[in-house]
Amino acid sequence: MMLFALLSPGDQIPKTPEIPFKDKIIHFGLFFVLTILWLRVQNQNKRGKNFIYKFFTTYLVFGILIAILVEYLQLYVPNRSFDYHDITANILGGTVGIICFYILYKRDSKLV
Repeated sequence: MMLFALLSPGDQIPKTPEIPFKDKIIHFGLFFVLTILWLRVQNQNKRGKNFIYKFFTTYLVFGILIAILVEYLQLYVPNRSFDYHDITANILGGTVGIICFYILYKRDSKLV
């Protein structure tokens, strides 16, 4: 669903009220949620030595690679554009997602 939303033509995106930095907030939120959900799936009954590697690979995949790839693909979508600030918002969303998950993991929260 996230890729569908990020790679839909710009004229098919519903109009919403103007909010400062709305686009960046959406990018941040999507990658935050995606990272949390991915780590949650990876963490199911698998606590152990490989935990740090999960964080590292998740950060590489969601925090960097997909963040850049999605923006690059927007070059080929009508009425969408490449934006370095969106990449930054994507990477920050993934990074904050990893940090929040790690904090909840260390506290043995039932959310993770």
